[in-house]
Amino acid sequence: MSKEKLIVLNRQIDAVILDMDGTLIDSTNRWHDIDKAFFNKRGMEIPEDYAQKIVHLGLTQAAKLTKELYGIKESEQEIMDEWHQMSLDMYRNDVKLKPGAVELLELFKKHNVQLAIATANDDQLYMPCIERLGIGKYFSYIADVNNIKEGKHSAKIYLYLADKMSTKPENTMVIEDMPTCIKTAHDSGFFTVAVYDDASKNFDQEKRSNSDLFINSFNDLIELLK
Repeated sequence: MSKEKLIVLNRQIDAVILDMDGTLIDSTNRWHDIDKAFFNKRGMEIPEDYAQKIVHLGLTQAAKLTKELYGIKESEQEIMDEWHQMSLDMYRNDVKLKPGAVELLELFKKHNVQLAIATANDDQLYMPCIERLGIGKYFSYIADVNNIKEGKHSAKIYLYLADKMSTKPENTMVIEDMPTCIKTAHDSGFFTVAVYDDASKNFDQEKRSNSDLFINSFNDLIELLK
């Protein structure tokens, strides 16, 4: 194992926090299909900015917002149960890693960089996915907004994981795909890498403005780290 410190754009990186959906795994377009089906079932078109409104929230907070904002008659629990059933098979059987993900994780491990996951998803969905993909071995910590009790519009989840890994924000890389989360991490002093994803392609300029580095794929970051 290399003992050399990992330096990225003149910043020492001691730990990395990765988002899951749209960053580590290719799932955001599938979630769009679920959201579209959810609203269509109720005779509604999916609101244009819906994904941006809920992406940083956990399922509980997202269900609350959806019910209140769009007048859904079902209870918050019923909304969550519906989402859960619609997405369970997807996470257990279908969702794939983004290209280059394993090579990137191996590269971080080679440099003795600690790794953690910060997600707005539910553990009943992401844990079977992590196990099926065989990537759990890479991560020292996994945190979700349901445990932290605050969405990713707040830096609480990133600060929590940095504290767990005993690293400072300025020496901790956060890799995210959604503009709200990118800005949150960047404004809190983390070295922030914005990842291109089809679901948020209309926000690329915003993502570039609120990050230290913008990448089109993990291969861009791999080439930089080699």
